[in-house]
Amino acid sequence: MRRRIIVFALAAGLVALTAATFAFGGSRGLIWDDGHYAKPGAPDDGKELQSQTSVPLSAAVATSQNAATGALGQVDLERYHGAIVYMVDIGNQEVRVDAASGKVVAISPRG
Repeated sequence: MRRRIIVFALAAGLVALTAATFAFGGSRGLIWDDGHYAKPGAPDDGKELQSQTSVPLSAAVATSQNAATGALGQVDLERYHGAIVYMVDIGNQEVRVDAASGKVVAISPRG
């Protein structure tokens, strides 16, 4: 019985340690965003709009990182005031980059 308790305690500790590793980015640099783990800068929502963009994802991310400070989060494609934009999470802000011109069209608090 005591051995089972020790094994259970070790297993629970290992699970907790693994969860903490992922919560803080882990060795692979994953982030927790929108209820799942993702690679920073990875496209999330709006992938169906990708064929309608002329600015590459990498350029939109670089532009966003120059416009705001903080850790890079996920990237969504969405419609914003009639245009398709990349919405890039940078720190506690959302930077919207026009997917046709590559210009920053809005910076707002992340909500």
